[in-house]
Amino acid sequence: MLIAFPTVAAQDTTTQEALREAYYEIEVAGYCGVVSDDVAAGFRRQVERILDNAVIEPETLNEIRGKAWQAAHWEWQNRGLGGFRGWCSKEGRAAAERFLAEPR
Repeated sequence: MLIAFPTVAAQDTTTQEALREAYYEIEVAGYCGVVSDDVAAGFRRQVERILDNAVIEPETLNEIRGKAWQAAHWEWQNRGLGGFRGWCSKEGRAAAERFLAEPR
């Protein structure tokens, strides 16, 4: 019987993807104006939880943040005049709700 364990590289990829998603979602929530103190606190808890068992170099973390911001900014620009309203009512609110649900 062969038991496979995730490699460090696979764990790093999963961690980086989770971080990219969290940073993208907080940017979307920010563009949509739904970031309250509680939402921001939930975001910080989520990032802390993701980083709890991970080793991410500061340069990599900065790159992840930058790419997430760029993706959110591009998406916002791509929506056109008024087109962001649907994006905000779906993605923006959903992101805020996920951060609010982050365990304390």
